[in-house]
This record gives sequence, structure tokens and C-alpha cells, in this order.
Amino acid sequence: HRNDASLLLFSSMYALCSYILGYYWNIIWLDTVALLPLVALGLVYLVRDGKYRTYIIALGLSLFCNFYIGIFTCIFAVVWFLCLCVFYLRPKLLPGRVVLMLISSLLGGALAAVLLIPTYQALQLTYSVQNTFPSTWEFYTSFREVLANVISFHAPTSKDGLPNLASGILCLILLGPFLRSALVRIREKVAAVFFLSFLIISCNCNVLNYIWHGCHFPNLLPYRFSFLFSFVLITVAYRAFTLMLEQKWKIYDVLAMLFVLLGVFLLSYGIQEDKAVFYSFVIGLLYVVILIFYYRNLLSRKMMYVSMSLVLCVELFQNVRLGTEQVSTSDRDSYPYLSASVEPLLDKVEHLESMPGNTRLNRTELSSWYTLNAPALYGYHGFSLFSSTANASVSRWMDGMGFPASEAGNRYYYAGGTPLSNLFSNIMYLVGAGTSVMDTENWEQIAIESNCYLYQNRYPGAIGFCVKSDLQKYELYADTDPFVNQNELFRLATGIEEELFTKVEIQSTSCEGMTLTPIGGDNYSYQLEQGANQRKMEYSFSTSDKTNLYGYFYAEHGGSISVLKNGSYYNRYAYSAYPYIFSMGTCQSGDTLSLSTTFAEDASSGWATVYAYRMNQEVWEKGYKKLISDAFTVEMESDTEIVGNVTATEDGLCYFSIPYDRGWHVEVDGEPAEVVLIGDAMISVPVSAGTHTIRLSYCPPGFVVGSCMTGGAVLILVAAFVVERKRIGRG
Repeated sequence: HRNDASLLLFSSMYALCSYILGYYWNIIWLDTVALLPLVALGLVYLVRDGKYRTYIIALGLSLFCNFYIGIFTCIFAVVWFLCLCVFYLRPKLLPGRVVLMLISSLLGGALAAVLLIPTYQALQLTYSVQNTFPSTWEFYTSFREVLANVISFHAPTSKDGLPNLASGILCLILLGPFLRSALVRIREKVAAVFFLSFLIISCNCNVLNYIWHGCHFPNLLPYRFSFLFSFVLITVAYRAFTLMLEQKWKIYDVLAMLFVLLGVFLLSYGIQEDKAVFYSFVIGLLYVVILIFYYRNLLSRKMMYVSMSLVLCVELFQNVRLGTEQVSTSDRDSYPYLSASVEPLLDKVEHLESMPGNTRLNRTELSSWYTLNAPALYGYHGFSLFSSTANASVSRWMDGMGFPASEAGNRYYYAGGTPLSNLFSNIMYLVGAGTSVMDTENWEQIAIESNCYLYQNRYPGAIGFCVKSDLQKYELYADTDPFVNQNELFRLATGIEEELFTKVEIQSTSCEGMTLTPIGGDNYSYQLEQGANQRKMEYSFSTSDKTNLYGYFYAEHGGSISVLKNGSYYNRYAYSAYPYIFSMGTCQSGDTLSLSTTFAEDASSGWATVYAYRMNQEVWEKGYKKLISDAFTVEMESDTEIVGNVTATEDGLCYFSIPYDRGWHVEVDGEPAEVVLIGDAMISVPVSAGTHTIRLSYCPPGFVVGSCMTGGAVLILVAAFVVERKRIGRG
């Protein structure tokens, strides 16, 4: 029941706590973080007054905005509810409030069920579903290191590190008066200390950390629930602050603040940077001095607020500066990368696709990646994806095809490929963002915009085409030679026994500032010389005739991959933690193509894998004509449906470059048809010789049930509101 400047002071500390400053670049989380206080307020109404609507709506909205952060909100709500029961309830009211809490939580979840149930179904296809509960309880580090992060003036964790706990020095020093005040009941103090301690322990205990993250250990961005600590700490501090405004201060309050400030200083000294410790201590002293002046009536309440606001602005400004320096920023001129040149080329693609006859639902990709979600960022139809809900089977497929991919990393993205992998992915257009394409035999340049180029596939594909029935036997192996996988894919799809790709032996190896040792097959180990001016490894290949070469090169701790032709720089490919196939260009008879990389200064040893393959052009031409002659022609398409025709020259399968999900349903000539998985990832449909109409439709699993639950929850809330209004009217 307050409406004064104190709300601005304390809400600013939540809005600019170190969690926000470290993770603000991950904007998909922030809506639910911002909604947390509304959920907390709704629970106050529920426990104290028996009113439930605010909690139900706020919880449902939180889960709808982001189901992942919503998990933290749900766990928080349970503990917060228990604390509020300690604060407000008489024992005889407890059973009724527990029932009301359970019903309200179910309704809040039901409001978001239209999203939650399909999401749960999708998560069953991810790599994380294989996670197992930790077998032992462990602590990551000393609690002193964790607690030292509560002070200000240090850079927050942005990708990996300790939890972001800093919420303002004022919140810390007000813990003293909160614990000292006789107006705060013992059970309230115990509940607050328990909640804060539980959150701190959760940040340092593997089992609790695993449970908080939805039974999953996250990749980077650790302790994603740590904003809850800031909220609880700020709430406790605000409780102490309002009590101090409402009662006559005592000298013990000042001593309590100084005691906490000294304790924080001693706790963080030697752990955090010295300047962060001393600056935090000085800011804490300024807050104490301002409150003493107010206590001695030397400052009015208004001037006290003004003085504290000035100190808080200094503190938060420095924290924001450190946060933005750590995370970095972007501007409209540079984000997305080369957008002023890329977007006109994408408009060109859209124009080409809209022309009569171009209804094949083709994909476009960038030749290099600026972000792993480039299709969403630039707004084109591609396949690159980084998402917590990424299908692990599709990640394995992409990895096996020679694209950068990781099941555990929930990602796969485009970095170039072969004509075969482009055909089976239906890549029709390629945008060279700031770089040209080396594979000019298979890509034709059709437009240029500044230093960006648009290419069209010389071997255009289709969203679907007929293949041999033997393709359903295809077993794709991740973490192996992707050219072997592609040879087998080509053989089973076409029935052609000749190899599409033939391995080219390494002609020579050289290194500088390091020693290189073969360890079997195409693998090498290396030992780097410390202090060397340059540390580089290089592998050379040559052929006796003109051919297209494709490379596969990964060096642990290495940098970008340089392609050299006859000793001169030819092109460069970006380093990726996940190796991938790339074009080395056309090798003429007598030419030497080389692959090289250099190493970071802090590297000492590691391993490398390298090989190159030539593509047999005649074999490819024969196989391509065989596959594309029975292409699927799209007649109608929407977000959830594709209808088209295919004429098969023989019994077999119609392969679609569409990743499988349980929500896909297929009809052939109006009859339900079986979906046959290729490589446990891609869709295909059995077809007999002749012309067929195929309809593919998609509805997320659980969407219908979730929609019914959401609609039912809305009706229940509306009905409850109407009944309450009538009851009030009668009263």
C-alpha cells in the first residue's frame, strides 16, 4: 500500500540487477523475468485475502511468454507460497489456502496449455531427454566465491561463470535492520533467510541446479534462475526499509547496517577485484550516512530520496557500463551483418520464387554464418537452427551429411556443402555475405549487391522427389566420415553402384612452430612450441585431372581454415566447434590445393582430422537426372499443409526434405499413408509406379488437447468472475 519514490528505488535495482545486465542479450527470457513480481503479488493476494485471479493470469502469462523461465517461476511460486503462509496465515486457514493454491496453479498452467503441451511433446525429441539424474551430490566451488558476487562494480557473467547475484548495495545493508527489527516476527526472518540460503545453495549444488533447470544441465548461461535471488533480496530489503520509515530509528539499526557492510567487505575481499570491493564499501557507507542524516532529521524524506537516488544512479550506471562492455551492443547500421546488401538479394530471391512455375518451396542459405538463426534473423526460408527444442535426430542427420551440427548443442547450420547434400536439403539459392563462393561449377552467380553475391544452384532440386525403396535401409552414422555417408545415401537413393566421392590422399604435410604426429587414419596429434612466432599446420592435395575437391578439416584449438592454390591464398572458411564439409574449388591437372590453420597463443596440444574428396562429375550427372526426373510438383501450400503431384517411374519412395515430427500426417490419393523415416530424421512416403497426389499436413502433437484446456480455463475464469460479480451485487 505504498505509492512513493521508494518504489522507483527498489524496482530499479531489480530492473538493472546483474542477471539482467549479463543476460539482456538473450531477450527471449526477459518477459517472464519481468512478470515475476506480478506472480509474487498474485500469491500475496491469494494467501492474505483469498483472491486468486491475479495469480492465475500472471502465472499463465509467464508460462506462455517463456515456458523455460516459467519453470523457475513455478518452483519459486511453491517456496514463495510456503513463506507467505508463514507470514500471514493462522493454522485454521492453511488447508483452504493450499487447496486454492493447487487449483489456481492448475488453472494458470491450463491457460498456457495450448503452448505447454506441444512444447512438452517437442522436448521428447531433443537430446536433453537422455539426461540422467546426478548420482552424487556435489558443490561446484566455495560458497565464499558464490557470495562474493553480491557486490556491485564487477562485470557480470554473460556466457559462463559464477551466478549473477548483484542487486544493489542498499539491499545488502538493509538485511541488518530486517534481522534486528522487533517488528519482524521470528518466523518471517527464518523464512526469508531460508529462501535466500536455498537459492544460494542451489547455485552451488549440482543436484539442485539440475532440478531448477528442468532436469537438465544447461549449455552456457549458467544459473538461469539467479534472478529469483535478486527479487527475494530486494523484497526483504524493501520490507526493512518501509519499517524504518514507519518507526523511530534506533542506533542499533545503523550498527546492523555497518555490521552487514563490513561482513560483505570481508567476504568479497580477495575474491572480487579490489576496486569492486572498495567501491561497493564506499557506496554502502554513503547509503548509511544518508539514512543517519534522515534519522537525525537533518534531511527531509524528499531530500533523503533524492540523495539515495543520486547514489543509486552512480552505482547502477557503473554496473550497466560494465555489463554492456562485457556483453557488447549493436546498432541498426551493423545488425544484422551486411543487411543493407543482403536484404536486396533476399528480395531478389522472393521475386524469383514468386514467378510462375517456381512453387517448389526452395530453401535459401548464407555461405557463412553471422548467427546460427540466420533464417529467422534475415527472414528467409533456410534450415539453420539453434534452439532448445531442436530435434536430436535432425541434428544427427545434419552432422552425418557434413554440416556443422551438434545433438548436445541443439544446433545445426549451413556452411556450404556438396551438390548431393544441397539436393537432399533443397538448397536453391546461396547468399555470399561479404565473400564469394568457391564452388563455381555448381553455383551460378545471378546478382551482386556491394560486396555480397547471390548464387543459384546449377542443379536445382525440389521439396520432394522419388528414390529407390532401398533408401529406407539407410543408416546414417554421426561422428564419422560424412563423405562415406553421402556415398551410401547416393547409392541407395539412385541404385548407382559407382562412388560419387573418391578420397584424395594427402600429398604432403608441413608445420611451423609445432610437431605433428599421425595417430591413425586421417587423424593427427600435435604439440605446439611455446613462444614460437607462428604455429601453423598445412596439408596439400593434388589430382591428375580437372575435378571439384571438397575438404573436411578440424583442428582442436585451431582458427579459421585457409585454402591455398599453388601456395597462394585462395579463400577462407570460419572456424567452427563442429567440423563441416566445404568446397576447395576446382583443381586443374598439376594444381596443388592446400588447407592450413594457425593456433591460439594459449593452446599447447591437441588433435586434428583432415581429408579431401573429389566428386565424380559423370556419376553425379547420371544420378541427378534420375532423381529429379520424378520430382514432386507443389499445387498448394500453406503454413500447415502441402499438396502436390508426383509421377513415379517405378515403385519406391517419395523423399521430402522435411524433418520428421509426430505432427506430420500424409495422404496419398486421398488415403492415409505410412511415413517412412530416412536416416531416422527425414520424411518419405511409399509410392507405386504412376501419378499420385500427395497431401502433407501438420498439427503439433498436443495442440488440440492444449487448446481445449486453455479454452476451458478461460471459460472457468469468466464464469467465476460472473458468479462473483452477481454475489457482490446481491450483497
